[in-house]
Amino acid sequence: MRRPSRDLLMWTGLLAAPAAWAGQHVAGLSLEIARCHDGAAGAGPGIPVDAITLAIGVVAAILATLGVASAVAAWLSTRGADDDDPPPAGRIHFMGVIGMTTSPLFLAMIVMSTAGGIAIMECVQS
Repeated sequence: MRRPSRDLLMWTGLLAAPAAWAGQHVAGLSLEIARCHDGAAGAGPGIPVDAITLAIGVVAAILATLGVASAVAAWLSTRGADDDDPPPAGRIHFMGVIGMTTSPLFLAMIVMSTAGGIAIMECVQS
């Protein structure tokens, strides 16, 4: 089996967690609209909102974790390089650092919004 290229690791590390959060956020918003469809608590008929919210959150968290791992792998693949080195090594090193910095933040947002979507059951406008 072939090892993934450093560019693929770099882009996966940079974009996987934000894309997973964006997908989870849009899906979570749609589920909350389903839960509060007429302003009263309770989803439409037969929609297990909490179970779907949890499943989407777990999938998004797994994708974000893979993003963190890809960013670390990209950064480690350029151990001898510095951010100021010429491309591609300098670029991969720099983007790996950015991925390692932002991906855990997106993972935390995924976990918190999933927990909040399950724990908060009220249908009120703020």
